[in-house]
Amino acid sequence: MEKRYFDFRDIFQAIRYGFSGRKIAVHLGGIVLAYLIYQTLVYLSLFVVGNTAAQDFWNEYGLLPVLPFSDTGLTQTTVIAMWIGVTCFACIFFLASTVVSKITIEQLRGDFFFSVGDAVTSLKGYWKSVFGAFITMLIIQIFLALIPLGIAGLGKLPVVGKPLLTISSLFMPLGFFLGVLMALIAVVFGVSLLFVPAVVATTGADAFETIYQQFAIVWNQPWRTVCYEVILFLMKLVFVPIWALFCLAGFSIVMLPISRLHAGEMEHITACANLWLGGAIEKLTMLPYTNAFGVFNIGLAMKEASAFTTTVTAIFLTLTILMGVGLVIAYLFSIASAGNTIVYSVLRKKIDGHNLLTRINEDVIETHDVALEPQSK
Repeated sequence: MEKRYFDFRDIFQAIRYGFSGRKIAVHLGGIVLAYLIYQTLVYLSLFVVGNTAAQDFWNEYGLLPVLPFSDTGLTQTTVIAMWIGVTCFACIFFLASTVVSKITIEQLRGDFFFSVGDAVTSLKGYWKSVFGAFITMLIIQIFLALIPLGIAGLGKLPVVGKPLLTISSLFMPLGFFLGVLMALIAVVFGVSLLFVPAVVATTGADAFETIYQQFAIVWNQPWRTVCYEVILFLMKLVFVPIWALFCLAGFSIVMLPISRLHAGEMEHITACANLWLGGAIEKLTMLPYTNAFGVFNIGLAMKEASAFTTTVTAIFLTLTILMGVGLVIAYLFSIASAGNTIVYSVLRKKIDGHNLLTRINEDVIETHDVALEPQSK
């Protein structure tokens, strides 16, 4: 097993552990599934709205995912469908992150051949803890928020409203501590978005133990948590663009002969793909060095004689570009999942001295317990 320092030096290993085909593939599969669910919900809602809503949206955005808080002027039905899609994306991300965290912690413990299948099998017993921790904290926060909201609502009642507000002002000091508690829970919830998959994957904790670990991180190691996450963020800021440029260079090298020998056809194909992606390719070419090989040159119109072949090729080009973008995002998620697993192992060592990287031999413990039992006569 590799040497561990249990300090900031271990965080830099997140790049190596994140750059793993298995982990990137897990997150890529999650991204593809979440994308399909999101787009299906959006277009189903547009068909429910009726008229030309679906056609107008296709002409404007195509297959480009549009976030619900974008200023698109869509109906409430579509916005609700988008938020449901975002929720599905978050659920799939946390499940994929738990799988990646499980693979990472087993590798840190010395098992470099721990498979995705084994991690997915362990997820069957973990997913309740992951979602249970989030849901429990949300319920607690909502319950606490109902107290000031209820007092404010009672203050709107005629006749008795003003006296009730006057009486409630006597409990203002308690209200202050309630507000501080709600602020603390909000911070803990934000931290849980980073560490819940890592806690569940590394310890197998239930929902309540997972929540306790989030509070322990915030209360005992707040500044180390901030510093470690800043280091991890800076590494993402450096290495994810490098990976994106590498993927872009690979795609450009493969497409270079075709774009040179069949320039006219490729311009029409790229124009079609750009239309289906809501003009994303055109915006991409505005970035420096993106179109250095000229493989993203966009034509004006498709040739009628080759409309079918152009359409088929444009479909695969569109899917390839979407897959390439997903691959870059998957690497970002992989670094985040592996990095937060390493960060949690360091923080846990700082908090209570527990070494999460030490594997407990359950067979030895069981044998030892049996040996201690009195022999029956």
